[in-house]
Amino acid sequence: KSHLESLGYQAKGINEGLAVIFSELEDENFTGIGISCGGGMCNVCVAFLSVPVLSFSVAKAGDYIDASAAAAVGESQTKVRMIKEDALNLSHASKDKIEDALHIYYEDVLQTLIGRLSEEFENSRNIPKLDRGLPIVLSGGTSKPKGFMQKFERMLKESEFPIPISDVRIASNPLAATAQGCYVAAMSEIG
Repeated sequence: KSHLESLGYQAKGINEGLAVIFSELEDENFTGIGISCGGGMCNVCVAFLSVPVLSFSVAKAGDYIDASAAAAVGESQTKVRMIKEDALNLSHASKDKIEDALHIYYEDVLQTLIGRLSEEFENSRNIPKLDRGLPIVLSGGTSKPKGFMQKFERMLKESEFPIPISDVRIASNPLAATAQGCYVAAMSEIG
């Protein structure tokens, strides 16, 4: 922020989950749930007509999966991360002990994320009354393995989630959704 401001720009922070909403939910009037699953955290925002009404982060994401799976099977985090990023398919059975561990820790992250999202909805007084289901958009590098969206959706349904969900989708470009959303936000500030 200091560097950008020293160059004459007016810097303003934005929640990554809200950036996902700006990037992906224009057709829904920027209303829904944006989730950015990165390396260090899963950042979540619920917005209605572009106004954030709920946001939080879960300190479990890709780095946690890598470190936990590597420790469980006695392999390097680098090797585990490469398998996760290049070959992991969460919709198929595991092929070996590394994939077994990755499946287990992905489920742990998703269970934690969905549980926290449910708690936040149940405890929040800021959520407007819903007349239809909200879309959920998933993004970030941790969301990239094949089958991630389907696993999230299945676990969400099994959780008896407290609000109606219209659909679950992956961002059109999971690695660039937050940057695209920041651009949309910046353009709306200028315009």
